[in-house]
Amino acid sequence: MKRESKLERAKRTTPFLIGATVVIAIYSLTLILPLLWAMFSSLKVSIDFADTVFAWPKYGFHPENWYNAFYEIEINVMVSKGTRNVYLLEMFGYSLLYCVGTSFISCFSRSACAYVVAKYRDLRWTKFVHTLVIILMIVSFPSNLAVTIKFYKLVGLYNNLAACIIMSFGFNGSHFLYFYAAYCGVSSEYAEAAEIDGANQLTIMLKIMMPMVKNIFMGLFILNFIAAWNDYSPSLVYLPSYPMVAYGLYAYQFKTAGANSVPLKLAGCTLVILPTLALFVIFKDKIVSNLSIGGLKG
Repeated sequence: MKRESKLERAKRTTPFLIGATVVIAIYSLTLILPLLWAMFSSLKVSIDFADTVFAWPKYGFHPENWYNAFYEIEINVMVSKGTRNVYLLEMFGYSLLYCVGTSFISCFSRSACAYVVAKYRDLRWTKFVHTLVIILMIVSFPSNLAVTIKFYKLVGLYNNLAACIIMSFGFNGSHFLYFYAAYCGVSSEYAEAAEIDGANQLTIMLKIMMPMVKNIFMGLFILNFIAAWNDYSPSLVYLPSYPMVAYGLYAYQFKTAGANSVPLKLAGCTLVILPTLALFVIFKDKIVSNLSIGGLKG
């Protein structure tokens, strides 16, 4: 009798595989259906939403809800000559600068540190860094928000968008471990071949090794971007003069208080999530892709 290979066993349908597929499908529906319902309900009028929450609208669709939400989401910020209003379009600009900057610096710094630790992983100080990252992930350190804000003001980081972006530089966290595992899986012969050709260590890291882990870099960059996009705390705590879309939406829920304003709130939520939703749809393969590295031919 012919022995069944691992690939053939993996392709074979089993009760466990069917059950897992059903569970994943149900879980996916619990994530997708509320999103579709929110977009659908954002096009209703208030009385229609109150009468038929889950039914087809009696009074038709009203895309002007999105238009009204776009111009009603605003934040009043302090300036040298008084106050001014920041509207959603400007918030999008601040969010893009902050999210792209923090995501890139965060991924790049952890990737560079992980490469150095992986390249010299037999040294004591690299072992110490690797252990320190794990300890920082396990041990919870208390923090004081008031002290942090005071420190930011003393060193000039408070209400400074560029400085807060640079502060995302670091080496700790699970992303460091992802990059470390990826670099450990890359053959050192690539770097040795580049050294023979006269490349320095910085060139090897930037042009040889980092492109090897570009799938992981892109995946973590997109995840960081989405997390930063949905975080309203930077504008609320550290950047009061640079309100971002998440903070604008946070404030919008208080401006549109009341049961009759639910479609407008949902319209605002839809406007805010559309960029990240489009980003996820376009780059979903990058997020779930595995690291594929070829070998050297002798």
